[in-house]
Amino acid sequence: MRLSSALLAASLLAAPAWPQGAEETPRVAGSEVPAPKRTRFVSPQYPADAQARGLRGIVILELIIDTSGKVASAIVTRSVPPFDDAALLAARQWEYEVTRVDGKPVPVRLSVPITFTMPVPRVSKQEGIPELVQGINPVVPAGAEQPASVVAEVTLEPTGQVTEIEVTSGETVFADALMDAVRTWRFAPGSGGATLAFRVEADFIPGKPGRVDLRLAGLRQSETVAAASPEPAPSAAPPSPAPSPAVAERAPLPAPTTVPAPAPTATPAPAAAPPPRPAVPTSGQMIPPPPGPPIETLGPVSPPANSAPAPPPEMPPVSAVRDVTLAMGVPDLTRGRRPVVPPLARMASATGSVDVRFAVDAAGTASVQEVTGPDLLKEAARQAVSSWVFRRTTAERLHLVASFVYGEATASASVKRDE
Repeated sequence: MRLSSALLAASLLAAPAWPQGAEETPRVAGSEVPAPKRTRFVSPQYPADAQARGLRGIVILELIIDTSGKVASAIVTRSVPPFDDAALLAARQWEYEVTRVDGKPVPVRLSVPITFTMPVPRVSKQEGIPELVQGINPVVPAGAEQPASVVAEVTLEPTGQVTEIEVTSGETVFADALMDAVRTWRFAPGSGGATLAFRVEADFIPGKPGRVDLRLAGLRQSETVAAASPEPAPSAAPPSPAPSPAVAERAPLPAPTTVPAPAPTATPAPAAAPPPRPAVPTSGQMIPPPPGPPIETLGPVSPPANSAPAPPPEMPPVSAVRDVTLAMGVPDLTRGRRPVVPPLARMASATGSVDVRFAVDAAGTASVQEVTGPDLLKEAARQAVSSWVFRRTTAERLHLVASFVYGEATASASVKRDE
């Protein structure tokens, strides 16, 4: 009974308010009346924190357009928390053509999806290096007054994922800024199926605003990268396998823009040590755009990523999905939706835990088998797990369990093998 009351309260909150005294109920755009044409547009501002973390997503608003063409009400019906306020602030300033029925102006209810995305960094590159299709620009460190240059060696899988980054020259503060950006990069898949390596040369030029000039050169194919190294001395320890971390989750969303990025903790490894395993950047939520009016897009759409081979079993697993942690024995999580409190549960102040048992096939795709937990939270957990893609190198079916914890405003998940 209490749950039903909460659902009723949530549904009432979800309906956009219509000013008291209005004589007519808003008509639904796309079914009862045509969608009105927008005559005034204010672009949403990309939140600085979301930019710095390379986040992207789609917020869906429900607007009520009054009889004068102004936005009388705006609410979020699909939430991506970093972007909700920016979307609402902009949409409330929009204006539309007046909709008329039998010559009389009528209010209109309109659903508007708004895509937050970022453009690809500009680079000059040697012929043969794949196109950069996703990533953020390195940012000139705060307080930098003199120009500086950094050179890093990058290795790509055939899928276009960056698997290794090693700085070969440059001051630490500038090297950190470059590595933090390169970790978010993804390139177009190669046609020959070979692993590629090349140099990233970055010139940091302070100023207002500062800029970073990027060049990609020194292309080498897989046979060069895999060339045998000199035989080690008897007392030397054998080198450990090269790490292969996942890159930020991919969705059919556009590619990132020039934004500040938090300084990474990784530093260049000594010459005698194996390359450090770069940290995986956090990622935004994957939400496919629904049918309806055209999406307000803030950038071009980049192609989806492909699954990639699993890392060596002795390496700790890596999650490219924010707020998802992996236990030992779980493959790398390469992309998917992060845990988010569903809007109805948030409005009803519903909290709790959800367990999702699922299987992962040889392609890395997750298929949900069982979901247990509160009804207001189960569907959000099921959709998140269904979007996940893992790295696999073996053909056997892997059974896992994801434990979600939903608070009033935050959510997280942990994944382990299903015993």
